[in-house]
Amino acid sequence: MSLNNHKTPIRIGIDTGGTFTDFVMVSEDSISAWKTPTTPSDPSLGIIRGLKDVMDIFNLQPQDIDLLVHGTTIGTNAFLEDKCPPIAFMTTKGFSDIIEIGRQQRSELYNLKFKQEYPISFTKDLLLEVDERLNSEGQVIKTLDITTLKDYISTLRNKSIESIAISLLFSFLNPSHEYEIADYFKNEGFSVYLSSETSPQIREYERSVTTIVNAKVSPVVNSYLSKLKIQLQQEGVNAPLLIMQSNTGMADVSTIDKSGIQTLYSGLAGGVLAAADSLKHLERTHLVSLDIGGTSTDVSALIDGPIILRSRDFGGFPLVANMVDVETIGSGGGSIAKFTDGLLSVGPESQGANPGPACYSLGGEKVTLTDANLYLGYVHKDNFAGNMEIDAEKSKYYLTKLLDEIQSSPFPLEIDSLDELALSIRRILNNNISNAIRVVTIQRGLDPRDFALLGFGGAGPLQAWDIAQELEMGGVIIPPFPGVWSAYGLVSSDIKHEITQSYLQTTDLIIFDNINGKFSEIEKKLVSILTSENVSEENQSLKYSIDIRYIGQSDYLTLNFSFPLDKYQLKQVIERFHSVHNQTYSWFDIGLDVEIVNLSITGVGKVPRIKLTKLSEGDKKPPEAAYKNTRKVNFDGEWIDTPILDKSKLLSANVVEGPCIIDQLDTTIVIPPKVKGKINSFGYIIMEERK
Repeated sequence: MSLNNHKTPIRIGIDTGGTFTDFVMVSEDSISAWKTPTTPSDPSLGIIRGLKDVMDIFNLQPQDIDLLVHGTTIGTNAFLEDKCPPIAFMTTKGFSDIIEIGRQQRSELYNLKFKQEYPISFTKDLLLEVDERLNSEGQVIKTLDITTLKDYISTLRNKSIESIAISLLFSFLNPSHEYEIADYFKNEGFSVYLSSETSPQIREYERSVTTIVNAKVSPVVNSYLSKLKIQLQQEGVNAPLLIMQSNTGMADVSTIDKSGIQTLYSGLAGGVLAAADSLKHLERTHLVSLDIGGTSTDVSALIDGPIILRSRDFGGFPLVANMVDVETIGSGGGSIAKFTDGLLSVGPESQGANPGPACYSLGGEKVTLTDANLYLGYVHKDNFAGNMEIDAEKSKYYLTKLLDEIQSSPFPLEIDSLDELALSIRRILNNNISNAIRVVTIQRGLDPRDFALLGFGGAGPLQAWDIAQELEMGGVIIPPFPGVWSAYGLVSSDIKHEITQSYLQTTDLIIFDNINGKFSEIEKKLVSILTSENVSEENQSLKYSIDIRYIGQSDYLTLNFSFPLDKYQLKQVIERFHSVHNQTYSWFDIGLDVEIVNLSITGVGKVPRIKLTKLSEGDKKPPEAAYKNTRKVNFDGEWIDTPILDKSKLLSANVVEGPCIIDQLDTTIVIPPKVKGKINSFGYIIMEERK
């Protein structure tokens, strides 16, 4: 991370986490990074403060910035913490209880005392019904009388409702009634969110709840982004602001206006995108991304690229929206270690950015992973998060208090020293993270031994080796800028949008003019969106796919094809479906009828790629200038004099042998005993056991 002046223009990625806000600055000749504490009460304040630091330190003027890409958790946190504004829900007469009934599925099948908790509850006066009806072909069988809606206006205003989620039966086939209702309420000053725009697909429950979540999240996201844009303009920064979406593609703020649901995994997608770039840099096909931040850990399995899910559960809701397959748990540098009823646990509660770990000296009085790592010598006060000042004595003091609590308990653990306590905190957190990796590998039918572990985030490079060993994974890789690698992913992404439309028809009854006409309608919408985001025609690309299944199945498989669809192509798609079905479920039957469920197009606006500058070639032995000093570090209970190296002085082909610690501005990298790390030409550290 050179502090040299950048050539302009500059592209900046901003990743707001629970503890730190990370900045990555990219120009044609260099990449630099910076970290600043997040301001949880208003993340935009931390962004502006950090941006001022960046412009000052890297000698940038506001006009030098060409593009800002932001990953945010503002909508995610607001929804999960129930801090979204209240909304009303409108549906077809007789179906207002759809949210409560759901799918009648028990999340805890064998719990005899199970009680269903509904993710969102509505009072009866906010569950609105409209007397209209379409049949299963999308034909009108009960005409909408728009004048009947006026009775709802006073109720909504008395309840301070500003947003309405509308999901009518079969509106994905014919949205005309939803459009009429939307026009009426817009004229009355309400914000309206339609299922035919949010998720025009079959399954009325999933479509409805997806629309509801979108209606709750969007106002929060819009308010935050509007405020951030004003603050940027006040600082003279007029560069376009793009937002990372859950589908790993960027979008303009104006496009996000009605689709805040697409930001639910915004803060997580950047890390997965960075890992996808790592696949290309390393010429590998299988990686598990491990992003350990200050508050949480995000893990995702990648095979040739990110795995994108068409639907997933979020906060108790089955959402139908394209989202990256990433698992998040409350384990990070700020995770609190506590002793309760004879058990030592770490997380999910976190000290966050404020008061932060005890060593921050901001009032935190609870031991965290960071305090344990500081005590053990893995991190040091002279190299912590951009040279943030920390106090090792505070960590030791509160570790001692926790140890006293354990030893004075009626149910004491066999922990006799601060060394054992600090190492236990590391092991517990590593076990929590290993279980999360099992979710995205073993529970998806994947073998973690087929994957290398890409460790990044502020704490990822400190924990990665131990986690990989527990899962018998195929080595550990640390990227060039691990502490801000998620922010790097933001500036390495493309603009991307998808539209999926239900189209229920058996393959033997397909009318090609009809299905290709539907695809053409979707294509026009996507091209219009990309054009509105200033993506030139030559930089636009479209990918076509269909969701397909055997008649009678509830799930489906997604297969790509080359547009337009014809008889020969359809035959090939069906043959591939049988093959993929066999690979996925270990059976297939060419005698069963096959049904097309959804039509989908992904539109991509290409953004110029980032080229990592290659390191100068060196020898196997690192240069003397790379060695800073030594300090005692505790590895598995043994204090060892450990060399400390400066990452910026290491060269391509250098091999560093453990035990050693590698310092860089954004993080600290731990290479344990009997492990070696080879530096490749892009600055990755490839860790493996010494033979």
